[in-house]
Amino acid sequence: MASFPYAPGSQFENETAVKPQRLRDVTGRQLVVQHQNIYEADFEYGLQPLRWEGFTAGSGAISAVSFSGGVQMSVTTGSTDIAIRQSRPYHRYQPGKTMKMATAANFGGATTNQRQRVGFFDDGNGIFFEQADPTTTNPSGMFCVYRSNINGLPIDTRVSIEQWNGNQAVIAALNWSNIQMLWIEYAWYGAGGLRWGVTINGEQYILHQFGTGNNLANPWCRTGNLPVRYELRNIGTVTAGTTFYHYGVSVLVEGGVDEQRGFTYSYGMAAQTPQRTVSSNTVRYPVLSIQPRAMGTQEYTQATAAITAGTTTTMTASSAAWTVNQWKGKYVIFPSLGTNGLMALITSNTATVLTFQDAITGLALASAPTAGINYTIGYPNRGQLLPRTLILTSSAICQVELIVSTPGSPVVLTGASFVALSTLGSANSFATRDVSATAMTGGEVVYAFAAPAGGSGLQTFDLKDFFPLVNLIKGNYPDILTVAVTTPSGTAANVGANLICQEKMS
Repeated sequence: MASFPYAPGSQFENETAVKPQRLRDVTGRQLVVQHQNIYEADFEYGLQPLRWEGFTAGSGAISAVSFSGGVQMSVTTGSTDIAIRQSRPYHRYQPGKTMKMATAANFGGATTNQRQRVGFFDDGNGIFFEQADPTTTNPSGMFCVYRSNINGLPIDTRVSIEQWNGNQAVIAALNWSNIQMLWIEYAWYGAGGLRWGVTINGEQYILHQFGTGNNLANPWCRTGNLPVRYELRNIGTVTAGTTFYHYGVSVLVEGGVDEQRGFTYSYGMAAQTPQRTVSSNTVRYPVLSIQPRAMGTQEYTQATAAITAGTTTTMTASSAAWTVNQWKGKYVIFPSLGTNGLMALITSNTATVLTFQDAITGLALASAPTAGINYTIGYPNRGQLLPRTLILTSSAICQVELIVSTPGSPVVLTGASFVALSTLGSANSFATRDVSATAMTGGEVVYAFAAPAGGSGLQTFDLKDFFPLVNLIKGNYPDILTVAVTTPSGTAANVGANLICQEKMS
């Protein structure tokens, strides 16, 4: 890899700024501007399940450690053990700005066939620190890594510690058995710069950096919109289990955030049915529910080639419909499989057969697709629906609650039929809405009020402090937000509701 921005003695050397690189961001600006936190978390009181999602496989485990204010992730010697912690939102990249995260972590020690990772990344793209197999030249097993699925399946570009081009005295002095204050920053643009660093005694030091412009043929990853993630994973047989600790984290934008409105849409009642009747003495009747669609890109569906057979790793279409490997590296979702649908990474395809695996574990799916099952090929939806306003009408007094899914308690609706807004006049919407469900369970009540006062009229409620609706790590089950109505004994109500949201998809 070439050094960044320019190597000493090169023809470009005189073009570099006088200030040290650690005092300039990855777009070349001197760091005199105020940064802005867009996301932060500490874990003094627990795992923050409304803002973070945990995923485990095998004997992987995650627990809060209140005595140190952090989170413990552990695996045993099992070859498929995994423990992952990921921020629920994907942080939205703004061109011209530097994205930066800082966190404290203790990796737990280098072990052959084990990976400990910290950074901005998911299963397809990102930038992170990695502790991996120890070697003679890299006994700590430390790497700087960026990941891309631009050309199909994800590829990790790994730089071992002896090849890092940052402050060599600091690199040599680091004790990776101790807690470290790590930071990572990047610009995307497709051809932005990447940095991995550490903070010691209040000073930030660059450990490694890479400028992708003029060095790569393609963008360094497919998207600049990435979550924060901590990962502990066995990739084969290991001789001992490991415990990994992480602590507080912040995500910053250098230079501040420019407010960028998403596309605004209103999700409401069915045409010519402006209200639903809620019988007297009814508890939490789901008048209106909204949900992002599961797939961000929808590139192929069952419509022209129904499945005739399937296993937990393949499915066969009824006729030749594809070119070889045209879907390699993309995803397929089966909405009716499992509890919430199943999402899989496509590893190859022929003209009639898709071969796939679980997107996180790499193993076979829990269920096989059956003949005629619905499916969609594309990329998981990693955008956000940001609630802004609720408009409500009612013929009688009632209690109204806004109930939202959480990773541990999703909203489950009885009789729901979600319809895409793109088929209801909003051609570019990524949302779906339901006005058919008759009962619900699960979710968390986050907003409640009695409405309307006196049993008549229209009310408008500001939801700008409401958190965004996002998708699960696996991409198979986006959050549901339900407007639920409870009526008193002896009183029925005709209720209509509209939720106005901004759809932030980039």
